[in-house]
Amino acid sequence: MRVQIHIPADSIFTYRMTIARQHENSGGHLAHDKVVTLIGDCRDAWFASLGFPGCRVGEIGIVNTDLMLMYIAEGFHNDELDITLALADMNKYGGDMLMQATRRQDGAELFRAKSGFVFYDYRIRKVVERPAEFNRKTSSL
Repeated sequence: MRVQIHIPADSIFTYRMTIARQHENSGGHLAHDKVVTLIGDCRDAWFASLGFPGCRVGEIGIVNTDLMLMYIAEGFHNDELDITLALADMNKYGGDMLMQATRRQDGAELFRAKSGFVFYDYRIRKVVERPAEFNRKTSSL
């Protein structure tokens, strides 16, 4: 069975980037390991846009719990991408970030991703509830 990731129409953030030479593999297209890097870059940019650089809300950080990817089309050097982010399945500890990458030049969808996360207190090495400040900043999303 192929992985299926359903992306809601109501994204909350868009990360724009251009595929660079270092994102390509020996086949001359976007490398699968670099897709994981781009997902992390989008996540980091979203947290920073909320005022939480480094994916940290005060002393609380996040831990990724799972990752699912659907590769749909090739991406190439100088392709400009919009990676949109939406939230799903939020619970008291975290939730899922759903991302979709679209090439700006022609609207082609390159990949979809689901990245689960929980909030984590690195001082006590435990999963903790979503910080109140994060809830305040995302309550209208």
